[in-house]
Amino acid sequence: MSGYTEGRRVEYDVIDYLRANGYDTIRGASSKGLADVVAIKPGQVLLVNCKRTTMPGPAERIDLLRVASCLPGVSVPLVALHPRYEALEFRRLTGIGPKAWTPWAPDDIEETA
Repeated sequence: MSGYTEGRRVEYDVIDYLRANGYDTIRGASSKGLADVVAIKPGQVLLVNCKRTTMPGPAERIDLLRVASCLPGVSVPLVALHPRYEALEFRRLTGIGPKAWTPWAPDDIEETA
C-alpha cells in the first residue's frame, strides 16, 4: 500500500471517529494545508493534522498553533496518530516542542451552545 493510501486511510479513520462523536467534518483533499481534517461542533473548531506514526515537524506544529490562535477558546490544534493495527490517538498541541502535547478525547472540551 502506498504512503498516500495509508495517509488517506488515517484521515478517513479520523473523520469516521469524529463524526461518531457529533462533529461535522471537512477533509482537506491532497492535504497541502496545515490541517488534514477540520471538525466543527458548537463552540469548537478542531484543526487536525493526521499522521501515521510520528508527530509533525516543528514548522507544521508552529503553523497549526498559529492558525488555532486566531480563534482563542474555540480552536483546538490536534495531531491524530494511527499506525496500522493500533488504536487512533489524539494529541492536543500545547507548544512547538516535540513533547509539548497532552492526550485529547472528544469529551475533553465542554460544548458552549
